[in-house]
Amino acid sequence: MSTAGSAPTSSLTDPESRIELLRRPIGRQVLAVVALYAVSRVFSTVLLGIGMLVVVAHGWHLPWLTETPSFELTPRGWSPHVPSFTDISAMWDSAHYDSIVRHGYPRVLPRSADGTIAPNSWAFLPLYPLLVGAVQWALGTGFAGTGVVVSIVFGGVATVMLYLVVRDRVGQRSGWFAATLFAFGPLAFVLQLAYAESLFLFLFFSALYLMQRRQYGWLLVPAVLAAFARPGALALTLALAIVFVVRWRRRAVDAFPAAERVRLAIAVLVTGLAGSAWPAIAWAATGVRNAYTATELSWRDGFLGHTDFKPFTAWFELGWRYLGVVGVLIMVAAVVLLALWVGRRGIRSLGVEILATCVSYALYLLAVFMPQQSVFRVAIPLAPLLGDRGIVDRPWLRRTLLAVAIAAQPVCVAVLWFYANP
Repeated sequence: MSTAGSAPTSSLTDPESRIELLRRPIGRQVLAVVALYAVSRVFSTVLLGIGMLVVVAHGWHLPWLTETPSFELTPRGWSPHVPSFTDISAMWDSAHYDSIVRHGYPRVLPRSADGTIAPNSWAFLPLYPLLVGAVQWALGTGFAGTGVVVSIVFGGVATVMLYLVVRDRVGQRSGWFAATLFAFGPLAFVLQLAYAESLFLFLFFSALYLMQRRQYGWLLVPAVLAAFARPGALALTLALAIVFVVRWRRRAVDAFPAAERVRLAIAVLVTGLAGSAWPAIAWAATGVRNAYTATELSWRDGFLGHTDFKPFTAWFELGWRYLGVVGVLIMVAAVVLLALWVGRRGIRSLGVEILATCVSYALYLLAVFMPQQSVFRVAIPLAPLLGDRGIVDRPWLRRTLLAVAIAAQPVCVAVLWFYANP
């Protein structure tokens, strides 16, 4: 008999273990995670509020802002515009989501002076602005406040889903640690910004949860929605394919009925189509074949100049451009360290679904992403790896990581929100 803190690896495959797992008092655990998340939002809100007070006290003068504050007409005349807290929480990429809510996507792509496609809203997927826009229409509220509330809600359910994903594989203690580090970590403030992160994370973790439970039909709901929330859902396709291969090879000891094979194969196909749909939609709407990829690449111009898309190269190109051989070695070291982490025997207790999903997502980032200040935000879907028993079973390491993560959040708020975009 296993304890709540050390669930067996077979908890989702052995029928008796599955029944025992489903009988656990899940309600109290979920309420505890919700309470944990609520406390974390107070912490992040205080940090963002302090940042707001600092920039307002300095005349709203920061490198990325105009030299003079904007003005608004008040009953007493024209006065410097002091941003609200929701304004502070809806900067940077939030402006693109707001533009999508107001005007939709451009049919004519903007061009830079050299004729290349300039940054525009096609880089931002439609589900989050559609959802925020629907709530705005229903309540008559503004984008910033509505976006923040929507993000906070989905950040909470994403935290719960992460807890359940990890708990179902390696036990309650590991699930609690992963959820705590997720809610209080360096980038946790992102969960309440008017970004699509919280929504995507909820859908991504929900798809992983259903994958673990072998509910391949229901999995399509969050997986397809995630494909229209934020780039990265295509990693689920590779993860499902890996799960298919592993289950096929283990079919002698772990039944893989024909009906499940069909459902899993359909899930691979449908998620692949969904994950590839947005570039086709952008092409159809604008008449430009590479509208989406060229838009995404336009954000690299300030770092690498105008380049064509070449998978698995941006990390090393960036390292070479700024640090030469040392930069390339740093990138190689990062890839090797991640490979060593997920290749450890001890981490296998997380199960094939978590490992396949996280490895697939890491490969996705390596293939298509250019590492810059946003790399920390886009890496958040790797959070299920935080349930690693090699960390959780070492109290000193667990406490050290949590302390460092909490201490790092104010630094990240200052650097990755009030100075540069995350």
